[in-house]
Amino acid sequence: MGTSAGVGLSTADDAAHAARQAAHRALESARIGRADWAVVFATAPHRPRYAALLAALQDTLRTESITGCSAWGVLIGQEEVEGRPAVAVLAARSDRLSGTTLLAPVGEDRGPGAALEIGRRVAGGSDPALLVLLTDPFALEPDPFLRELARAAPGLRAIGAAASGDPRATGTFQFFGRNVATRSLAALHLSGGLRGVIGITQGCQPLGDPCRVTRGASNLILELDGRRALDVLRSRLPVALRDALERLAGHLFVGLPPDPAQARIEPGEYLVRGLLGVDPERGALAIGATIREGQPILLALREGQSARDDLKQMLARLGTPPAGCAYRFGFYFNCAARGTSLYGMPGIDTAYLSATFGDLPILGFFGNAEIAPLRGTNHLFTHTGVLGLFAEEA
Repeated sequence: MGTSAGVGLSTADDAAHAARQAAHRALESARIGRADWAVVFATAPHRPRYAALLAALQDTLRTESITGCSAWGVLIGQEEVEGRPAVAVLAARSDRLSGTTLLAPVGEDRGPGAALEIGRRVAGGSDPALLVLLTDPFALEPDPFLRELARAAPGLRAIGAAASGDPRATGTFQFFGRNVATRSLAALHLSGGLRGVIGITQGCQPLGDPCRVTRGASNLILELDGRRALDVLRSRLPVALRDALERLAGHLFVGLPPDPAQARIEPGEYLVRGLLGVDPERGALAIGATIREGQPILLALREGQSARDDLKQMLARLGTPPAGCAYRFGFYFNCAARGTSLYGMPGIDTAYLSATFGDLPILGFFGNAEIAPLRGTNHLFTHTGVLGLFAEEA
């Protein structure tokens, strides 16, 4: 039989009806009568009836193996919806690929305990495997979690995103069967006869070549390449923006190497972190990460056209599946700061996805941060799109 997968989306106002409609469309797309497992993303307007939504999904898909989370927006390969009622589902059935749904509460340690629990349940398999992670950004600290996961399940690759929802709320929700949880981690463990291909697209444009931190501590950069850090930043901005930094709030970032010990940053291989503020008197930059003297960094500007160009380059790299294989399905985890807020209009990322992969079933959502491996280690990303494609022998 191999692997059959399909996606479905519904924008119906009633949560249970939307779930049934999206599930029927996913089954029809996959040409299957029932699913072995499924993933669902549902937007915040459905929040009061998430439990009814999940029950309708289970009844329609005829499986208890469902994972997913709340979302600001959802997408399938050809369509995306932001901030409105929507349910998006991927349903799969396979005699080659095993999908196991998992849920772990995030305790007071904010992540390591959940990593140990997930690692205990997935470690030890001999087949190629990949973990899809759906985290609660208000409960889990991603860096300690990912470090502990690497110890608990060495070599296990992970992709995913932090759940999202109503921007005014301070909570998100994770799904497991018919259960609605919060302050938790939902996951899908994929193993068996699959080839996972992963791409990362950045949403920021580097402002010139990397710099080196010549003076700084904690999250404060005082000097870059021997000059005041703020002076270096201004010198790299377009002339019209050099004295208008206040207008660039939310658009200026730094790019850090995935390994702080790296002597250089390779093209496209960096972690975007926010520029939190500037100190004009000292010429310092405060960033959302810890830095060390001597490390390289990039100064970057969030900009729509460069994000499009980077997305096209990533899709060109992944457009052809591994030799002898065919893509069966995929996930696309898109930062909530992309989409309409980046491009000024909806549907840009999905337009490029469908132009490259046609009707390949791809499911995704707009999250609060993204997770993907880089240079053999799983990392937290921001302002990125993470695409995971799953292939098997044709």
